[in-house]
Amino acid sequence: MEMKRWMLASCAVASTWLGCATSEVDPELEITLTGKALREDGQPVANTLLNLYRSANSECVFSIFSGGSWKSVKTGADGAFSLELLGADTRSGKLARCFSMPIPGQTGRSVSVEFLVKNEAVQVPTLQEWSGAPAAAVSGNGVGVTFKDLSTVQAGVSGTYTLDVKKASSTIWSIAPIQSPTQLSDYVLEDAADLEAVLFVFRKVENGGNTFTIRYTGNPVALPRRALVPVSRGASCVYTDAPTVCPLTDGNLGTSPTFKENTREVVLQLAQAKVLRKAVLRNLHTFSSPSELVLEGSGDGTTWVPLANLLEDGMAVRFIEVDLNHSTPLSQVRVRSIGQDNPGIISLNEVSLFE
Repeated sequence: MEMKRWMLASCAVASTWLGCATSEVDPELEITLTGKALREDGQPVANTLLNLYRSANSECVFSIFSGGSWKSVKTGADGAFSLELLGADTRSGKLARCFSMPIPGQTGRSVSVEFLVKNEAVQVPTLQEWSGAPAAAVSGNGVGVTFKDLSTVQAGVSGTYTLDVKKASSTIWSIAPIQSPTQLSDYVLEDAADLEAVLFVFRKVENGGNTFTIRYTGNPVALPRRALVPVSRGASCVYTDAPTVCPLTDGNLGTSPTFKENTREVVLQLAQAKVLRKAVLRNLHTFSSPSELVLEGSGDGTTWVPLANLLEDGMAVRFIEVDLNHSTPLSQVRVRSIGQDNPGIISLNEVSLFE
């Protein structure tokens, strides 16, 4: 089976280099944090208040209950900023704290930086907006998205690119890594209205003994509406406490039902048996890492055949478009999780099947 595995590049991706790091910074050390913020055209983000956030440890997880930013600093006319800290500010016991600073953007775009403090001179790399200048147009059996490289804004600078497809505030698809142009198939877009593509770039910079992860968010671009409807649209589903109208086949794409703890199987019942050629699953998560996570099909509800493996490197593939090669009609399809330590399904927005 040929499979396209597309993983979401989330904030966790940006901070995996951090880990649980201990701090070597003396609590009495006087630290100077400096940097500069620029618009995409090189003009300074002048006389603007920037917020600095501080996590409880080095994991760069910032709680919504922490009461907002930790400190603020105002840029000068040239976009430069400077802030004095103490070593004790950068520690939580023996652990280093992670810091984050977002730069307020324009028309949806933004840039932010995350870092640990390792010495007394923290020179943040220049933080410059990047819009990506994205464009979307119908291309073959789908939509092609083009964008401009980060190097068009900052010469010689590169990063890892991610594309998310959004419906309102929900992510219904994510691809990483990508390059321009990137193709979104009709199987992914279906007949959903009001979709947008949003581009992200991640890059890691070593500067003065400190490591910085910079995240850029580009301008959103509207996607042309497509018309493909899966044969599974409106199919019923079976899992513990499933509602009468199946939320996994309603075409909403952006929301997951609430699954009971340790739900290990979700079954779709088609109105008619079909020879299935493609499956698309969105936002698949399990509570812990299963030993097996599979898509299976059946013609009678008794005998099941494997259709696709839904694991990659021991983890659920969050967004997946997969070719199916079973040659006989199937009336039922299920997602099944197998393993110890509660490998139950906790999130699954939509299962779409195509003939």
